[in-house]
Amino acid sequence: MTKRNGFTLIEIMVVIVILGVLAAVGVPKLFGMQAKAKAAEVPTAAGTYIHLQEVFFHNSHGIGTWKDIGYSAPGNGTTSSFVYKDCIQEKISIQNSTESVTGWKATNTAKLNECTPHNSWIVIIDPQGESEVHYREVVSSANCASITGYWTVEDVNASNCAN
Repeated sequence: MTKRNGFTLIEIMVVIVILGVLAAVGVPKLFGMQAKAKAAEVPTAAGTYIHLQEVFFHNSHGIGTWKDIGYSAPGNGTTSSFVYKDCIQEKISIQNSTESVTGWKATNTAKLNECTPHNSWIVIIDPQGESEVHYREVVSSANCASITGYWTVEDVNASNCAN
């Protein structure tokens, strides 16, 4: 009997089936990670905004515009997946005020997993008297909250950020 080198048709078919199963499991996970990677810019941009706003507040006892606090949004306000807006038109002086202010807004322009376009992430500034403010990070959809982690899901009123 002669010895043949190579693979049988059955062996090749088994390998193709295994590769197909791996691809069926791996490809959706890959696309899910791509959306999370794109959305990762939102918490970073919001964190930078909050930090700069906090410094401005402690120096001037007020809430400032992006220009006042020295903030620059990613991509000068527009990236491939998001549009950013400054919701404060002019410096707001805090004197025993407890009225919340929407300070920062990001809106997705692309579908990110289950998060449809035109959802909003906002930073709400809650004054606690003259010496303290709290910041709330809010997203408009539970489907969008899953890609940015810890953001609270609330009804986001689009008129809170008119510009």
